[in-house]
Amino acid sequence: MNNNLKNMKLSKVLTDNINKLKTKLNDCPDVIWKRIYLNNNKEGYFIYIEGLVDVNLTQRDFINPIILMKYEEILNQKNIENIPASNIYFVYDLNEILQNIVSGITVFILDGMDYAVCCESRKFEKRSVDEPETEKNVKGPHEGFIEDLKVNMSILRKRIRNNNLKFKTLKLGTTTHQNAVIAYIEDIANPKLIDNLYNKMNAIDYDGLLATGYIQQLITDFKKSPFPQYQATERPDRAIAALMEGRLVILLDITPVALIVPVNFFAFFTAFDDYSINWLFGSFLRLLRFFALIIAIFLPGLYIAITTFHYYMIPLNLLVPLAESRSRVFLPPILEALVMEITIEFLREAAIRLPTYVGSSIGIVGGIVIGQAAVQAGIVSDLLIIIVSVTAIASFVQPTYDMSLAIRFIRFIIMIFSSIFGIVGIVICGAMIIAHLVVLESLGQPYFQPIIPLKMKDLKDTIIRAPLNLLKKRPEIAKPLDKRRGKNNGE
Repeated sequence: MNNNLKNMKLSKVLTDNINKLKTKLNDCPDVIWKRIYLNNNKEGYFIYIEGLVDVNLTQRDFINPIILMKYEEILNQKNIENIPASNIYFVYDLNEILQNIVSGITVFILDGMDYAVCCESRKFEKRSVDEPETEKNVKGPHEGFIEDLKVNMSILRKRIRNNNLKFKTLKLGTTTHQNAVIAYIEDIANPKLIDNLYNKMNAIDYDGLLATGYIQQLITDFKKSPFPQYQATERPDRAIAALMEGRLVILLDITPVALIVPVNFFAFFTAFDDYSINWLFGSFLRLLRFFALIIAIFLPGLYIAITTFHYYMIPLNLLVPLAESRSRVFLPPILEALVMEITIEFLREAAIRLPTYVGSSIGIVGGIVIGQAAVQAGIVSDLLIIIVSVTAIASFVQPTYDMSLAIRFIRFIIMIFSSIFGIVGIVICGAMIIAHLVVLESLGQPYFQPIIPLKMKDLKDTIIRAPLNLLKKRPEIAKPLDKRRGKNNGE
């Protein structure tokens, strides 16, 4: 858009500069061109975008002091630097001036001056810092990221009161020119991982990144894998815990979702409350989530395999009522299961898109009514209703949305394989899933670590959660420089 202004210096003739800027800012009624006249009848302009600038602050600390100065005084940059407004700087390039204006910075241009004076006094409308709707907790902080990047950075800075907390900045989006940062803790995070991630993000060539999910898709190493290789979160406490383990956190302007990298498969089944409660309860909840994972993936496929090929595996006292129930169903088991699973997916998506008070009613009433009607119509059996309900509940147990989507997708694949090959199909799918997890990587680090490759010390915080006094070393997944937590920790 600005190629013809690129590397073009300001002229000392004000009208030339204004004409070039107005050409580029044509049909932008929200751009304010405030004209002023100084002594000797010298003309100048304050240029800013209405709605992105704190007008009162700009008027008081930037515009008024300049108007009260004489022309000769303004030409001296030292006098400008003494203005009470914070963050005053000078720009000599027209393209950079244009970029500053659309970014919410007030620009002052004066006749006879071959540079612009820029003042940062942004004011954006933003929502309050509330708890994320999708990541609730019981005993942890009830605070979440918002859409303002600077606020999110300040939240991290408020929690980590250490000068080693660093933010590496980037500009992303050839059209949107959004700010993004890579947060890390110096002396803990591995510099090779920081450089690797920075180079990946800096190489992004896309017009606009409307969410961190765009970044995740563009820089992930295994784009065809259903499993998420970056962990998305709206919780500052989860991001801070990751930073203290040596991981990196990606923050993007205009979105409240941060990305944590590198991560392993087991990180998606942890919740912040696991560390806020007794280790016995934390371990119990972890085991419960992994048991729910197995049910959510394999239970419908197991039903299809048994009812299609392996009736002899069913106990006789259960086989008779199952046969009676199945005798009223005209669909084969695979179609029967697909009808119910797809219906559940319809209800789930409808509940998300509708208002909360309507969505909850649709989910409950729709599930009961449709399930009962389907049984009476002979479309599905009674046992399948129970299996589909248990499977849906098990999928809701997963703490992260991205992994829940992967589980839902894989479940349909296993259902199809089980309808063709029976139990053998389920075993083959299970083996392929494990093999795929073994070869996956997250920012170059093994995804199935600490099981493959085996890291015995890291097993204490995977399927179970050991007591905190035994978690004295940071996980190996991020290759941290400082491997110990705290000072004087023994092995």
